[in-house]
Amino acid sequence: MNNPKIIESNQILRTTKENFVDLTLNTINKGKQVLIFNNSKNSSEATAEKVAIAIKRVENGKELEILSNKILKSLSPPTKQCRRLAKCILKGSAFHHSGLTGKQRTLVETNFKSGLIKIISSTPTLAAGLNLPAYKVIIKDYKRFSNRGMQDIPVLEFHQMAGRAGRPGKETTGRSVVLVKSEDEKKRVIKKFIFGKPEEILSKLAVEPTLKMYLLSLIAMDMINSKDEIKDFFKNTLYAKQYGDLEELYYKVFKILQTLKTYKFIDSQDDYYRATRLGKRVSELYLNPDTANYFLENMEELKELFSKERYSSLDTYKLIHFVTNAIEMRPLFRVLKSEEDIYMSKISDLGDEMVTKYDPFEMDYRELMQTFKTSDILQDWIIEKSEDDICEKYKTTPGELNYKLSNFDWLLYCLEQFAQLQKMHFFSNLIKKLRIRFKHGVKEEIISLVSIKGIGRVRARKLFTASIKTYSDIKKVSYRKLEEVIGKAVAKKLKDEIGNEYVENDKIVYTSSKPTQIKVREVSHEEVDEMVQVHVGYQKEQHEQIIKQEDKIETQNTLFRFM
Repeated sequence: MNNPKIIESNQILRTTKENFVDLTLNTINKGKQVLIFNNSKNSSEATAEKVAIAIKRVENGKELEILSNKILKSLSPPTKQCRRLAKCILKGSAFHHSGLTGKQRTLVETNFKSGLIKIISSTPTLAAGLNLPAYKVIIKDYKRFSNRGMQDIPVLEFHQMAGRAGRPGKETTGRSVVLVKSEDEKKRVIKKFIFGKPEEILSKLAVEPTLKMYLLSLIAMDMINSKDEIKDFFKNTLYAKQYGDLEELYYKVFKILQTLKTYKFIDSQDDYYRATRLGKRVSELYLNPDTANYFLENMEELKELFSKERYSSLDTYKLIHFVTNAIEMRPLFRVLKSEEDIYMSKISDLGDEMVTKYDPFEMDYRELMQTFKTSDILQDWIIEKSEDDICEKYKTTPGELNYKLSNFDWLLYCLEQFAQLQKMHFFSNLIKKLRIRFKHGVKEEIISLVSIKGIGRVRARKLFTASIKTYSDIKKVSYRKLEEVIGKAVAKKLKDEIGNEYVENDKIVYTSSKPTQIKVREVSHEEVDEMVQVHVGYQKEQHEQIIKQEDKIETQNTLFRFM
């Protein structure tokens, strides 16, 4: 914060029972915008809802209605969260957190910048990851629940939030308000947060998985190869400057080099290091070396598990659980107190059957429960449970679900690449098919239908239930029958593109077949690879930055990805 000044004012028109609502109403009535920071997703949603209810009259009602409909249609079918956000938007209020889908976040951010949305109620991640200033910032909660109970947020985080007040080029000043309940609390907040010193920023290289990942990348790119080059590079890092003990740092670096040699990702001769073909592929995939080694060590068991023509749903679950144990899937979905008995029972029943083995004397049972919960959520997605049902059952959000699905798809792609390197073609093709199922959220039996442009998981299931199971079936079936199943507009479009009959003005019209106009992704193993967009590396969109920050803030559990 630049030159903060403490301003006290009691000239706030009180119209509700909530201080933050009155502060917000007073600000937007002056034609200005407000950011409200909360300590959780649930709180940010409830805050936006309370403000929306208190707003009696809005400008630009038509534009807000159009935006509300866009929010509602961003997922099909819309979830409970979609409906809640859309309702708030009608009053110019919105919430913003990692649980929103990418499209929803973009709509909220863009329309706040344009001035259509007047209020955003957010978690603290918005302050760290996005440039969305407002005239007034309200810090509703400066404490957050942790393993040690309610704790103050870091001073740096407070400054990040307060620093969003004031819009460069539009305002000469900005106001940040923190809500307190007593005079003593006010004095403590002023001393600690307003005039307090922010915490030191520490290098992530202190975390071994991060150091291991970047060391392999640097060697794979031939940026550092000799022992002296490695020393020279790391002595100039922030980590070296902060901790000072270069000998300890060098010891750690060369210990990791030995581990990478054990993994067969690098080799060396006369203190000169080169990445192997496998090591380069691991680096290209942006995969943590520990995860890559974990995958490779278990390839034979996976090959044996899926060497047969037919495999069970339990076998598929074993593969899902295996991938879920990768570092990159952290943080896992949290297990609620009410769910603990369910997952302890699952560990007892299935734990020994999983590919990943655990030492009963060393395992973290809470994390183990989380691997099973995350696996259950992913399994439900590919047996065609709706997003709304999944979010309601497991107390999660569409954004978090989509984030996990994206990460899981990338990890499956990495596993597929290793299978190809080891010429495990049957297993590689199985993974390709599983990736299609995860992309669309479907059972294996309707893969061919969702491969047709315009046919999603819901329509594909309707077609399959009506015994229309393939591209050929759609071509052969009558327009009347198709219209009954998926509706007039989609039926007409399909028939028009595929060829054969459709109805127009109550008359059957015959068209020539136009197979080149429809994008059909074949289901054969040879063609499957072309039908899935390859995800190499992380998707560096804003969503990942938000959820990464939120998980760091809420759990202090870093994903070990960045320096």
